[in-house]
Amino acid sequence: MAEQDETPRRDARERPPDPAGTRPRHDPEALLPDTPEPLLPDPDVVDAEVVEEPGDGGDLLPERVRPAGSPAVAAATTEYAPRFHFMMGALVAVAIAAVVGVALAIVQPGGSGGSGDVAGWSSWRPSDGGKTGAQEIADHVAPNYRLPNGKQMVTVEADNLQIEGIPLSVAVRETAQSGGDIRVFDDGGVIYRLCGLGPLCSINQGKPSAQRHLLLRREALELALYTFRYLDGVHQVVVFMPPPPGQRPSEVVFFRKGDVKTELDRPLYSSLSPRVPNVRTVALSPDARLVDQVTSPKLFNYSLTQGNTERRIFVVLDPLTAAQRTPTPKPATSAKKSSSKSSSSSSSKSSARSSSQK
Repeated sequence: MAEQDETPRRDARERPPDPAGTRPRHDPEALLPDTPEPLLPDPDVVDAEVVEEPGDGGDLLPERVRPAGSPAVAAATTEYAPRFHFMMGALVAVAIAAVVGVALAIVQPGGSGGSGDVAGWSSWRPSDGGKTGAQEIADHVAPNYRLPNGKQMVTVEADNLQIEGIPLSVAVRETAQSGGDIRVFDDGGVIYRLCGLGPLCSINQGKPSAQRHLLLRREALELALYTFRYLDGVHQVVVFMPPPPGQRPSEVVFFRKGDVKTELDRPLYSSLSPRVPNVRTVALSPDARLVDQVTSPKLFNYSLTQGNTERRIFVVLDPLTAAQRTPTPKPATSAKKSSSKSSSSSSSKSSARSSSQK
């Protein structure tokens, strides 16, 4: 029998904790947080019924589905998520800006001129939509119309459709050829008075001419277009024209809003040239024919008559006769051509005479 080792064995409690030095000083599990781990669904749990189809001769395994009441797994966030959120924010901002722009366009005043609102109808507009706005239009238009010497042709004063506080109604008497009816217009309107600062508001500089009369009609048309376009509740414009020297005022240009509907439905520069002509160049202006076509039928002789039983004044308009109409000026170029033709013909005749005499 072997002899037993009598060397006393050392108690394990007295040994060093880690003679080789491989044991960590701290327990790794002690470093973890104390929050419990989330409970995950057991992948082996099956929440479905066994489906048996006839004719197969055996049972089919059920489809593995998520147990009822278990939370859905959230979609993983990709690297493109920030870009997606940025693009969505930009699209929302653009949509909001578009809605605000449409709302401002609807609320913005001054869109009552034409039946179809034309954006940027003119480069200038009055700041007020009432009587103050009418005078702003007058002050804007008048300085652009000048005599050959460069001086302003007329002053322009604006007022509501009244005379000395008495309401004014427009009564148009048609000719017998047009039916002979009397049409009365008493809706909202504006009056413009053109005064040349001479006796009875005549123009005391230069000579009356067809060119000057056409230029005055162009000014009246421009006043009416601005008024109908930007002033609210205006359906008619009456422009009192300055008389020739030595005569009393008797002529007006009368516009109804429907008379210039075409010009209101397109930008102003499409009707009137941005460069305002003067007396010498008005017949050569690109808009000379349009001005004559629009304003000639709207020229009337006027007289004032007070109503009998009511506090109202009628401005009675009678169409001009053929003798009272100012002839339409012809372009100066055609006059030059005719004069050159006459001079050339006369020179040819004189040369023929001299040759025959020889």
